[in-house]
Amino acid sequence: METYPLIDEKKGDRPFAFEIENIYAGSRTIARLLTEVDGVTDVHLKKRFGSSDDIRVEFKYRNHDYVVLEPYGDNSRYWIGPKNPAESAGDISDVENIFKRHRPPFHRAVIGDILTLRLFKRLVGRA
Repeated sequence: METYPLIDEKKGDRPFAFEIENIYAGSRTIARLLTEVDGVTDVHLKKRFGSSDDIRVEFKYRNHDYVVLEPYGDNSRYWIGPKNPAESAGDISDVENIFKRHRPPFHRAVIGDILTLRLFKRLVGRA
């Protein structure tokens, strides 16, 4: 899965947060992947119905509060990072790497590639 790292240039060149396209992984998959990361604890999937909150998953990373949010509730990407950027655990590369290695099921990958036009970009790139 492709990730989009967010770097705080004041704190170095390491990502403090990142984004993923939500077409390739839902909240349950994200919560499952997070449980596989060393340093991640207390993963909680938020209830979506009846909530005006953009947070989809809450978790602790190196004893700091982190969230997975869908800005505005209908964004095409999930933002994964510290709940309070001032209290970040720093480099989030270990968390990002689990998403980079994730391969969605075939049907979800094909639908995602069509909706994001990635399938057509790959075909054009081969020509």
